[in-house]
Amino acid sequence: MNHPFHESGAPSVFWWILITGGIGFAAGFFGPIALNPEANQGPLVGIFISGPVGAFLGLVLYLLSRPLHFSAALQWQVLWASGAILAVVTLSLCMPGPAFRGFLLDAQIQGCKPSEQVADDAIAYWEKRVAGVTWAAPRAGWQDDARHRLHEDQAVALEVMVVRKLGIYESRKPWDKGGISARGWYPENEQKSYYAQYAGGACEDYPLGSRSVRFVSYNPPGMAGNAENWPPRPLLPVGVLLESLTAFPSRDRITNRCRQKGEIVYLWSRYLAHHSQKRVTERNPPF
Repeated sequence: MNHPFHESGAPSVFWWILITGGIGFAAGFFGPIALNPEANQGPLVGIFISGPVGAFLGLVLYLLSRPLHFSAALQWQVLWASGAILAVVTLSLCMPGPAFRGFLLDAQIQGCKPSEQVADDAIAYWEKRVAGVTWAAPRAGWQDDARHRLHEDQAVALEVMVVRKLGIYESRKPWDKGGISARGWYPENEQKSYYAQYAGGACEDYPLGSRSVRFVSYNPPGMAGNAENWPPRPLLPVGVLLESLTAFPSRDRITNRCRQKGEIVYLWSRYLAHHSQKRVTERNPPF
């Protein structure tokens, strides 16, 4: 029978496997739960990956320490250091990546309709979406509610030419949780329809040919949410064109640093809780 300690006080193979395997298992089991609860891997990382890898690492380090004749103290140091490194690596791999929150659109208005005029198109669009979602039931009377909201809202349906887009991401890492970043502009040149309220509820408030940068929130395709919010309110054929960035948490600026046509473009965006106080400014724009 192998004893946990050799006569010299050095850890036996039992401790090498137990400590590194246990640390790997704990980091992979609890790390995703604590750091990335939205992920679907949960504790499986510890059970099937980091735990077995840690145990194998302990066995390998034990076998390497035999011919090298490390002192007992050094072996313990290597054992705990390897466990710490394994924990750090495992936890770093469990860190959530940035969450996509929407786009900044550089768009030019090409057409406008009162929101109630697009009710039939909007309802037809969402009837197809509802038919494709089998895991959530739509709220009762959503068609009538949609018509009422589109009639009552001070909003319009815009036809816009999207010249370019800028993706907006929210950091979910513990040391920068809620931090907002943006990635480089890329050309789009596509015509789309959006629901807009930022300038008013009449088409006269949206001059044809005018061009501006606006924020469009992102809803993952097919995300049903709960029955009270499915289909979403307000009911829209394509998306929501908003000026507000209030859906973003905690941070008061967006910083984008990207190379475009040989120059550095900085995008700073301040946003506050009230739509009327929000402003978007761009330093050295490339257009």
